[in-house]
Amino acid sequence: MQSFRRYIFLTIACFFLIRLAITFYLPIDYPKLSAVNFSPEIRKTVQTEIEQFNPEILLLGNSVLEEGIDQGQFEQITASRTMKVSEQGTTSAYWYLVIKNNIIAAKNPPKYILLFFLDNLLTRPDFAVMGDYMPIIDELAGDHEEILLQKAYPYQINSLEGYLDSHFPLFGERQTVANKIINLIKYGLPNRILNCDKPCLDHALDSAFESSRMLFNEIMRTDPDEASITDEEWDFSGQINKSFLPDIIQLTRESGINLILVREKSSYVETIDDETPQSEDYYRDLSEYLKSQGVPILNFAYVPVITKDMFYDSMHFDASGRNVFTRLVAEGFLELINQK
Repeated sequence: MQSFRRYIFLTIACFFLIRLAITFYLPIDYPKLSAVNFSPEIRKTVQTEIEQFNPEILLLGNSVLEEGIDQGQFEQITASRTMKVSEQGTTSAYWYLVIKNNIIAAKNPPKYILLFFLDNLLTRPDFAVMGDYMPIIDELAGDHEEILLQKAYPYQINSLEGYLDSHFPLFGERQTVANKIINLIKYGLPNRILNCDKPCLDHALDSAFESSRMLFNEIMRTDPDEASITDEEWDFSGQINKSFLPDIIQLTRESGINLILVREKSSYVETIDDETPQSEDYYRDLSEYLKSQGVPILNFAYVPVITKDMFYDSMHFDASGRNVFTRLVAEGFLELINQK
């Protein structure tokens, strides 16, 4: 019995000592207003590459962009320096953070951003932000991301977890402590042994694990055929102000960057007849909204020259599809800017 009491006493003492150490080394006040928090460090790889290569055009998207656009071919057709930023499975929260914390922060940001999307991902701010995507979001987010928290994480934390996160440092800062330990091993050892600092290692990891080297899963698909007529996710008017799209438009406009949206082609929507009434309304409302904001859109969803045999799954192109899609986007871009 005495041993058990000693164990309980030591456990409680360690709990309070660790809590005191966390609050001392991490200047975060408790209770917190939000249950979700991010480390203050922001990954600046994209900004560094922009400042190094000085692209005129930046292509932003996920694995569909990575597989769908040949950067060299695009540069040759447009005669413009081009940079491609694509991360598998990412959606609007990631795109918003890349623009906010990397692209517009560069000394000479690109003149054009072509933002590639499928389905209704532009207005689904809480999609692909939890689980395996949380570390990716954390790398790009700072510690004061109110818009991100409001739009991407409003329903993700249940009441008990939210209370523990916001009131107990040992629980709420578990990810921060883990990140510090990981970063110490991840960046500390290469710096000491190989004299490779954080930007050096980030660039090496990006090169080693770039999307073109990965095997893609069929993820982040939102098939219009599977959408319910009452599905609010396809209600553009109801979702637009909850999404990152207005913020992306504002950020690029204030930075003097020309934003162009690119709706990609999929194998499950070949013509407008393949749209559901709800998705048809969604894209009509999207087009009207973009027109009111002065943001052009290149829509390749119904182009007949891209056929089903050019896909190796429902959304990713094979080599022949990539060649055709790259040419279509490049020529569409040139036609658009020549009209302006």
